[in-house]
Amino acid sequence: MNGIDTYALSRRLNKKPELPCPYFDLSDVCNASLSSTSPSTHIQKSFCNSDDFDDCPIFLAKVLRGR
Repeated sequence: MNGIDTYALSRRLNKKPELPCPYFDLSDVCNASLSSTSPSTHIQKSFCNSDDFDDCPIFLAKVLRGR
Protein backbone atom coordinates (compact mmCIF):
# COMPACT_ATOMS: atom_id res chain seq x y z
CA MET A 1 0.00 0.00 0.00
CA ASN A 2 1.01 3.59 -0.38
CA GLY A 3 0.33 4.54 3.24
CA ILE A 4 -2.79 6.55 2.43
CA ASP A 5 -5.98 5.47 4.14
CA THR A 6 -8.32 5.87 1.18
CA TYR A 7 -11.38 4.79 3.15
CA ALA A 8 -10.85 7.48 5.80
CA LEU A 9 -10.07 10.03 3.11
CA SER A 10 -13.25 9.23 1.20
CA ARG A 11 -15.33 9.46 4.39
CA ARG A 12 -13.92 12.91 5.02
CA LEU A 13 -14.95 13.89 1.52
CA ASN A 14 -18.46 12.48 2.18
CA LYS A 15 -18.09 9.90 -0.53
CA LYS A 16 -18.32 6.18 -0.12
CA PRO A 17 -15.34 4.25 -1.47
CA GLU A 18 -15.86 2.55 -4.80
CA LEU A 19 -15.53 -1.21 -4.68
CA PRO A 20 -14.35 -2.92 -7.85
CA CYS A 21 -16.12 -5.94 -9.28
CA PRO A 22 -15.18 -9.11 -7.36
CA TYR A 23 -15.00 -11.04 -10.66
CA PHE A 24 -12.48 -8.70 -12.32
CA ASP A 25 -8.84 -9.41 -11.53
CA LEU A 26 -5.63 -7.48 -12.02
CA SER A 27 -4.77 -9.32 -15.24
CA ASP A 28 -7.85 -7.73 -16.93
CA VAL A 29 -9.77 -11.00 -17.00
CA CYS A 30 -13.48 -11.13 -16.23
CA ASN A 31 -14.19 -14.27 -14.24
CA ALA A 32 -17.94 -13.63 -14.50
CA SER A 33 -17.85 -14.51 -18.20
CA LEU A 34 -18.02 -18.11 -19.32
CA SER A 35 -14.81 -17.81 -21.33
CA SER A 36 -12.89 -15.55 -18.90
CA THR A 37 -12.49 -12.85 -21.53
CA SER A 38 -11.03 -9.39 -21.19
CA PRO A 39 -13.82 -6.80 -21.19
CA SER A 40 -13.61 -3.78 -23.47
CA THR A 41 -12.13 -0.57 -22.16
CA HIS A 42 -15.62 0.96 -22.04
CA ILE A 43 -16.97 -1.85 -19.86
CA GLN A 44 -13.90 -1.75 -17.62
CA LYS A 45 -14.26 1.99 -17.01
CA SER A 46 -18.03 1.85 -16.59
CA PHE A 47 -18.43 -1.26 -14.48
CA CYS A 48 -15.32 -3.26 -13.52
CA ASN A 49 -13.48 -0.51 -11.67
CA SER A 50 -16.49 1.06 -10.00
CA ASP A 51 -19.23 0.13 -7.57
CA ASP A 52 -21.68 -0.04 -10.51
CA PHE A 53 -20.45 -3.51 -11.43
CA ASP A 54 -23.91 -4.93 -10.67
CA ASP A 55 -25.18 -3.12 -13.80
CA CYS A 56 -22.58 -4.80 -16.02
CA PRO A 57 -24.09 -6.98 -18.77
CA ILE A 58 -21.50 -9.73 -18.16
CA PHE A 59 -22.16 -9.71 -14.41
CA LEU A 60 -25.93 -9.77 -14.97
CA ALA A 61 -25.59 -12.73 -17.35
CA LYS A 62 -23.69 -14.62 -14.62
CA VAL A 63 -26.41 -13.85 -12.08
CA LEU A 64 -29.10 -15.05 -14.50
CA ARG A 65 -27.12 -18.24 -15.21
CA GLY A 66 -27.06 -18.91 -11.46
CA ARG A 67 -23.50 -20.24 -11.44
